[in-house]
Amino acid sequence: MIRHDQARDGRTREGVHRRTAFARGDGSGYGARVTTSSTAVRRGTLDRARIVALQQWVTDVEAWPAGSHVWGHYAEQTATGTAICRTENVSACHPGVAGLVEDDLRRLAADQLGEPAAAFKDKLNYKQPGGAGFSAHQDRRAYPGVDRVVSVLVAVDECSAESGCLWLADGVDELLPTDERGVVRAQACDELHWTPAELAPGDAVCIDGLAPHYSEANTSSRPRRVLVASYAPSREGYGRDRYYAARQAEMTSASARDGHFRISTLADFEGAEVPTRFQAVERCTHA
Repeated sequence: MIRHDQARDGRTREGVHRRTAFARGDGSGYGARVTTSSTAVRRGTLDRARIVALQQWVTDVEAWPAGSHVWGHYAEQTATGTAICRTENVSACHPGVAGLVEDDLRRLAADQLGEPAAAFKDKLNYKQPGGAGFSAHQDRRAYPGVDRVVSVLVAVDECSAESGCLWLADGVDELLPTDERGVVRAQACDELHWTPAELAPGDAVCIDGLAPHYSEANTSSRPRRVLVASYAPSREGYGRDRYYAARQAEMTSASARDGHFRISTLADFEGAEVPTRFQAVERCTHA
């Protein structure tokens, strides 16, 4: 098991990021909508019935055995044992998630892009109590070959600072300097203004490909699960086959260079990844 954490570059997250209270749309409680130049929080994206359905879908997918999904169903080691931490390309095997990605979330992405959007990726991130976070990064670096990109993150469970919600820096319009892991360097992070995206179940946040973001460990007693779907302008013709082929090639090459098993193209995961012993290759082996 390999741990990628901030100690590798001699810093802790507490000393890096300037944090402020998240802007509320109405001045109290969760706002109706918070919009900035590169991120937008949409409250109540899913109604109660769809929230309940999504929570059940995520619970069902989470129960798949590690390694049973061709595109990746990964585990991490926590203080209380092994826990599933990510599932890639869920739409390939779950029609409910696929419908959500291609309908409601695609419309949000198109609105954010200002033009028709096409999904090229989706994933579930599970952050169980004690589950690790991700270092600061920009999605453009993680998605080989894409020009413009927006990701829509939907809260399956409550996302709070305690449970490891997303933190975002706004107003960035260029790729920032990174270390060997593809993580934004400490000096660049220290110059940014970070705000937490605390979400209720069914809320969503749109993340521009250049918007730096990170999350911390879940220190609560409750899981913090999210669905993330990524979109490019339809005119780019950037689809799932192209993305997942590029992702596999990049991860294979990176692991060959440094010997690290990883769950993403960037080595930004701060947890102890558990290498998959039996990985499905040609077809999925889960139910």
